[in-house]
Amino acid sequence: MEQTTEYRTEESGESYWASVLLVGGIFSLVAFVIGLAFGYMQIGSEPTGAIFTPIMMSGIIICLATCVAGLVAVWHYSREVTPHFKMGKGALIGFLTGVAIVVFSGVLNELWVMLDPSYTENLIESIIANVEAMDVPAETKDQLVDQMAAGVRDQNFFTQLLWGIPITGLLNLLTGLIGVKLFAAKDEESY
Repeated sequence: MEQTTEYRTEESGESYWASVLLVGGIFSLVAFVIGLAFGYMQIGSEPTGAIFTPIMMSGIIICLATCVAGLVAVWHYSREVTPHFKMGKGALIGFLTGVAIVVFSGVLNELWVMLDPSYTENLIESIIANVEAMDVPAETKDQLVDQMAAGVRDQNFFTQLLWGIPITGLLNLLTGLIGVKLFAAKDEESY
């Protein structure tokens, strides 16, 4: 008994955009929720003077969580469109998924600031209180306060794009390449 599997191809109008947008949307929502949760944890915490604060840990966790999106997007593409594609296509899918994550989460952040206008100022005040509780010289405290407050205030949509696209895009490009090795058909034409 012969079993054949038909796959949709890009010539039939299907493309990688469905995988990029779906996975990018899901991972941007995850990144947004993690960032928001840790932001409110920072706001609600007592200033301890610790170097590792909830807001600092959120960046690490978000980076680790979102860097696998390229792999997931390539997996989705290989299941829904075709398992026959080259390394370049996997890299492109991964990179564009990273771009989608940055853009969607930036939009969500901007919407949240409109819903809770005091969020940014409360976060800055919490960060400043934590820095002031540190056991460091006054000059160092002043520099840290200025740098951290400016960093949070300057986090607008375009700054997020400027820093997020290269970093998140490249990380997901790499995981997209890993996805090709794991999920693409293993024939000579695929590479």
